[in-house]
Amino acid sequence: MTIVSRVEQQLSVEPLLSAKKIVVAYSGGVDSHVLLHLLHGISLRSPGRFELSAVHIHHGLNQQADNWQNHCGKVCAQLSVDFKSARIELQKTPRQSLEANARKARYEKISELVPHNALVILGQHQQDQLETFLLQLKRGAGPTGLSAMAQSWTIPCAAKKSVAFCRPLLTASQQDILLYAQQHKLHWCEDDSNLNTDFDRNFLRHKVLPNMQQRWPQLAQTVARSAQLCAEQQTLLNEVCGEKLTAVRASQNSLYLPGLLALSAQWMQQVVRFWLRGLAIDCPSMAILAQLESQVLAAKSDANPILQWQNWQFRRFAQQLYVITIPEAVPTQSIAWSVTDPLILPAKLGWLECSQAPESNEMTMQFDPTLGPLQVRFGGFSLRFAPSGRPHSKPLKQWFKEWQLAPWLRSQVVILVQQEKVIGVLVEGQWIVAQPITNNPACVITHRAFTA
Repeated sequence: MTIVSRVEQQLSVEPLLSAKKIVVAYSGGVDSHVLLHLLHGISLRSPGRFELSAVHIHHGLNQQADNWQNHCGKVCAQLSVDFKSARIELQKTPRQSLEANARKARYEKISELVPHNALVILGQHQQDQLETFLLQLKRGAGPTGLSAMAQSWTIPCAAKKSVAFCRPLLTASQQDILLYAQQHKLHWCEDDSNLNTDFDRNFLRHKVLPNMQQRWPQLAQTVARSAQLCAEQQTLLNEVCGEKLTAVRASQNSLYLPGLLALSAQWMQQVVRFWLRGLAIDCPSMAILAQLESQVLAAKSDANPILQWQNWQFRRFAQQLYVITIPEAVPTQSIAWSVTDPLILPAKLGWLECSQAPESNEMTMQFDPTLGPLQVRFGGFSLRFAPSGRPHSKPLKQWFKEWQLAPWLRSQVVILVQQEKVIGVLVEGQWIVAQPITNNPACVITHRAFTA
């Protein structure tokens, strides 16, 4: 089967069948160039079948990156294909490879650039699948990792935007791709970093796989079959995990402890992995998951265990297991606020502002500045507070227990004090106010959150 017929076959089934906007992730290399050229030819033979465009991501990691971007723009101009490009800045993070960071940033930027319901086409082929499988095997991966690269998947984005990705060349050999490029006299960019065997993938490609494939010529095909079988097994496992997760789920980011503890250690780990994948959180190592059971789930009921990996924490509270980003604790402090200017809150908690009348549907509290200056405090939970409608006051720390406020959220509670009395507290963006001490409030206080 030729590479053209392979792609034509992919166009007859989902997700390519119903795709109206196809965007090629165009690096300038031979794989994506062949894919762009091939799809352009199909679009000319079948006008109106789909709208074709291309997107290029400039990583800034190679001295030739500007030339690659210019090359991609020129090729698209020659083909009359709409072209977009963007540059990304990569952040170095501990214990994560540059390749993984670049891939994540690339997908995020592509999802941002392409239109809603677009289908992004990637040029990975059978040799790439072989390399990915062996890299996952080297890392000790289970069925999910050994499934290697998916044929297609969807990434939910902001503002209800959804972008799908597809790899139509995943069953095509590298030789077929090169043959197409030579037959059509294509010119592409060569990335010299692909020769650097300090990278695991390049080491496999240049030092290991040539000998393996000389001994076993059909290795790429047989490994691709193993990856497909792993993917099928993982699909079946996910169905069961989904049922078990539904039974123990308390909220989006929490699970019921009694339900988790009723599972075997193996099922508990599977369900937690499935839960984290659904939240787009990188799964922790097996060692971390083993500690989860012994240090967090089995801890005493009055304990406050913390298990951390990367930028995440497992926490336990009120018979629930939570996964949260590492919280930024706010130190105990008191801030004098004149209310004439907005007050920026610490730890990216947003800001407060005073106005004569709130906008509709905003959470506000009344405030009379004639009764004295206002203090904005963090910490000091021994302060007494009497919420409106409650006959007695008691220390804030007792209210926190009654409100089931998790310990990691307490330092971020905004406390408004006037005349040494708590007149209101802001808890997770919601005001809880005291009984007004005046019937003539001069203004209202509004909390506004920072938007991404």
